[in-house]
Amino acid sequence: MVKREIFDFANQHKSALIFAAGFATAVVGKKILESKVVKDTATDCVAGVMALKQDAEDRVSEIKEDAEAQLEEEDDEKKLIEVEDEEEEKPKKSKK
Repeated sequence: MVKREIFDFANQHKSALIFAAGFATAVVGKKILESKVVKDTATDCVAGVMALKQDAEDRVSEIKEDAEAQLEEEDDEKKLIEVEDEEEEKPKKSKK
């Protein structure tokens, strides 16, 4: 009998109960978000992401420097090969 009365009451006042449930959820959510544990956890997460970003930037910079050095070495090798080819192509003067 009591269950039926509660069900009928809830059925008649759905909007008010939904509003009250939403309000209670907002109050509890606010308390949780304002807690020190959540703040510390969020701060640690942001710091971790920033550290990962910095590490990634450092690695990209290192890779870029290595690639530039490798390109310079290849250019130097090409220049050396071109110089050797030019020397081979020059006809040698024969002594008469």
